[in-house]
Amino acid sequence: MPPLISIVAHTDFTTAGHYALTIPTAYIDAIEQAGGIPHLLPYTGNLDLVPRLARDVDGFIFPGGFDIDPTFFKENPIPELGRVDRNLDVHQLAVFDLALEMGVPILGICRGAQVINVALGGDLFQDIKAQADQPVFTHTQEKLHFGTDHEIKIVRGSRLYDLFGPEIQVNSRHHQAVRTPGKGLSITARSLDGVIEALAHDTLPIDLVQWHPELMLKTDPAMAPLFQGFVRRCQRKKS
Repeated sequence: MPPLISIVAHTDFTTAGHYALTIPTAYIDAIEQAGGIPHLLPYTGNLDLVPRLARDVDGFIFPGGFDIDPTFFKENPIPELGRVDRNLDVHQLAVFDLALEMGVPILGICRGAQVINVALGGDLFQDIKAQADQPVFTHTQEKLHFGTDHEIKIVRGSRLYDLFGPEIQVNSRHHQAVRTPGKGLSITARSLDGVIEALAHDTLPIDLVQWHPELMLKTDPAMAPLFQGFVRRCQRKKS
């Protein structure tokens, strides 16, 4: 049986003003193409339900989304901070704690990478342009597209290097980024202006990427190895 991969859902408001669960279908497509079975883990304010909701899961993907409340890394908001949902942050941090207890592989994408970094004691640039040292690239693209925006350099010896080699082109849809890596995390890739683009845990099956590989897969198979490698790790853990 293929591994069951849980995508940790987000929250949003519909045009009618209702509070709703959201997840781009690109994540579902990426998991299916890699040979996994997608599973949607809903938001709940009752954290006692989370273990039951994730009972049979073999791996977790924490997807992209809006900003994280900076009080979780002991900072006050700056004017450039975007939209936050503190209740969602609490929920996703609890799901990450459960994933650690379960010992299953975890993939964090964009906001998901940032949530996991904060959960492990790291912090973030609330806004790259306002806080980082002279970023060269515009890391936030105004229009959705499925192409790439800049190059990243990958650290030799990392899982990412094994998949892609020393450099790849990625897209860029973020205004926040990891500033200080959390406990046990090592940087595995940077953009040419120094912004951290990927990390991996030294001992646990946790990989974090700042770009959106699921969107790139819409027009180019170059990111397929990332999801294939993740699904293989989930399958091994399941076995």
